[in-house]
Amino acid sequence: MIHQLVYYSRNTVPGGDRQMLTNLREIVSASQRNNSRDGVTGFLIFDKTWFVQILEGERARVTETYNRIARDNRHAAATIVNVQDVTARAFPNWTMGGALRTLEVQEIYLAHNIGTIMEPAKLKSAQIIDLALDLQAFEQAKRQGQRLAG
Repeated sequence: MIHQLVYYSRNTVPGGDRQMLTNLREIVSASQRNNSRDGVTGFLIFDKTWFVQILEGERARVTETYNRIARDNRHAAATIVNVQDVTARAFPNWTMGGALRTLEVQEIYLAHNIGTIMEPAKLKSAQIIDLALDLQAFEQAKRQGQRLAG
């Protein structure tokens, strides 16, 4: 069984847009290193206000990862949406995939009934996972298209 934890937290990464993107890239990079080492996979959705994340792996490692995130001063008010055991990883190839909310993916959010402002407290775990799967598919298709065009 795979342990899956879904949470959200307030984004307290400092700075303007450019500095925030730099900081977020550093977070994703560090997460990929740590998660690769710990056998944790998942997906991170974020905008200027919120982080919404799915973590998957062995129970102790997922709990340890979440606790580290909850202590990180770039996150505030970390809140667990759902914890469950699942038969397989939803994000097996992503030591930490991430999707910044941009105009390019706005249609995907709207298809999941998420308006202009994301309100994680109103989202159900299944809705977050479905959104992440669609964002992941969009990213993979985009990368595939770039490889074909390149």
